Formats: sequence, structure tokens, C-alpha cells
Amino acid sequence: MVRRKRIIVVIDLAGFAKAFESVADEKMVAFLHDYYAACEKPLAAKGGDVIKFIGDACLAVFDSRRPEIAVEAVREVVSSMSALNKKHKLKLTVGANLHLAFAMDVAFNIGSDKRKDIIGRAVNETFRLGRGPGVRISESFYRALAASSRSIWSKQGPAVTYYLDA
Repeated sequence: MVRRKRIIVVIDLAGFAKAFESVADEKMVAFLHDYYAACEKPLAAKGGDVIKFIGDACLAVFDSRRPEIAVEAVREVVSSMSALNKKHKLKLTVGANLHLAFAMDVAFNIGSDKRKDIIGRAVNETFRLGRGPGVRISESFYRALAASSRSIWSKQGPAVTYYLDA
């Protein structure tokens, strides 16, 4: 295990479960095959490392010093969806969260296969940045961007939460 500062990326499809409620599993598998490739290709080309896919979710990491490159890779995944939607006759949109934080890189053996993962609160924080279409970044990620790269982002207020007084 190694604790490292990383850019953690979570990519998820809005509407995936609903789109495949009444579709044959074979069609879902064919779509996921193309979708995984559409995620892996730009992420790897830009220096990212896909840790794993879980259904329609992709967990990946980038070097902490390359936030603009991570954004470029995610934007390429987003733009690839129109071709995938057309090919598979779907209407899905990409949601992505990017966070900069310390997490544990873990390598382990399962049987004869070597596996890797990234674990820690930072991974949970990345998932909690939001759901649905669009690209969201954390405050720490925003601060890591060059000043010239910040103008495309708009700050969102904290979510309103109501508590039941016991």
C-alpha cells in the first residue's frame, strides 16, 4: 500500500439502469464493451490509469500534477457518447467527478492474478461530488488548475440538507 496524492476520476452514465430495464442482457454487454473502450482510450492516452469498471461506472486516477489533462480526457469521454448513443440507439449522458486528494494505492494478488485498487475517504468523497449529467470538480481540484483554466467552471453552492430534530 502506498499513500499518494492523486486525481481521482469517477465516470458514470445518467439513465443507464432505466435504459436497460427492458433490453436484453446481450445488448447491454455489447454497449458496455464499446463504452469501456470509449473510457479507456482517452484516459490512457492522457496518462490516466483505469482502476476498474463497475457496471456503467469507471474509476480512474491521474498524476496529481496534471489536472488540465484529466479534464481533457474526461471531455473526450463525454464527446464520444453521441457516437455510442447513435450506434446503440440510446440516449445516455455522461456524469463525471474529479477530485484531488490523498488515497491509498493498493496492489494485491487474487489467485494468480495481480489486482490494483485505490482506497480511502478520498474515493468516497469523489463519488459524493454529485450524480447525473455534467462534469463536477472538487475545491481541491479547482485550486490545482492553472488560473487560465478556471474560467470555464462555475461554483455551485452546498446542497441544502434538512435534519429531523429528535
